[in-house]
Amino acid sequence: MAPFTSAMTLDKLRVCHVPQRYVLSPTQRPTLNHSIVGTALPIVDIAPLQDPALRSHVINEIRKSFQALGFFQVINHGIPLSVMKDGLDAATEFFNLPFEVKKILASGNVHEPVRYGTSLNHATDKIHYWRDFIKHYSHPISKWIHQWPSNPPSYK
Repeated sequence: MAPFTSAMTLDKLRVCHVPQRYVLSPTQRPTLNHSIVGTALPIVDIAPLQDPALRSHVINEIRKSFQALGFFQVINHGIPLSVMKDGLDAATEFFNLPFEVKKILASGNVHEPVRYGTSLNHATDKIHYWRDFIKHYSHPISKWIHQWPSNPPSYK
């Protein structure tokens, strides 16, 4: 795989200008959809999914949210705040690791079950995303967790 510089590394280097490999040409840039400016983030309560009589209503709310904005906030999903905090803390620890540790998980193969990178395919993408990501399969967790990063230890 071709070497790459992570977005976090570029940020830590305090680059003065966005490198060209991260800049879309004007014709490729998204345009502001003025009809969604000021639109509130859709909030979908998924607790009613457990009730067969309300299930279609929740599914319709999800569909409308995707059509209107492309994403939504989920509430009443049943995941304890402590679990969400632990997950965010583990992710923060992972992304704060030195690049040399994380790049072991870099791959040009988008089908790798565990992969670290900045773009979909860093080796072939002409324009890269200003982001770092860790992707890993997780369902069923018993099949995949052994491949997850061991560093930091809190990740698994």
